[in-house]
Amino acid sequence: MSRSLRRRPLMVLGIWLVGVALLALSGCNEVEEEPGSSYHPAELSSPGPQGVREVTLTEDAARRVGLQTSRVTVEGADRVVPYAALIYDEQGDPWVYTVPEPLTYVRVSVMVKEEVDEDTMALSAGPPVGTEVVTRGVAEVYGAELGMDGNH
Repeated sequence: MSRSLRRRPLMVLGIWLVGVALLALSGCNEVEEEPGSSYHPAELSSPGPQGVREVTLTEDAARRVGLQTSRVTVEGADRVVPYAALIYDEQGDPWVYTVPEPLTYVRVSVMVKEEVDEDTMALSAGPPVGTEVVTRGVAEVYGAELGMDGNH
């Protein structure tokens, strides 16, 4: 494994921490709340296989983080995703967030095969070609899944 690929989990973790902080702070002054109410930008399902929870964001939360998606594609014989879709958990395992329905995100384990170019990664395991994956706002969705949803 190249040195740049070994550094990426640390870089992604750093980006994730910044994203979680931004998500936690996003909207603290923008949402008018009624006394006794609290703003919840995300709803979580009960943990499923592998302890993964389905995250459903409000339209406002998705807009605030600038959430964007792309699809799993094929390049040559490889199934590829944009590098921006990858997130690494605390153990260094790679994941992507799929979009089974609008504003709903599910973390799916992937196995990275190789870097196709600086912007895409080939997968040896993961979601099928055509699956929609989050490419911008990944760290914020992960933070929401972990319960760091900007709750006031």
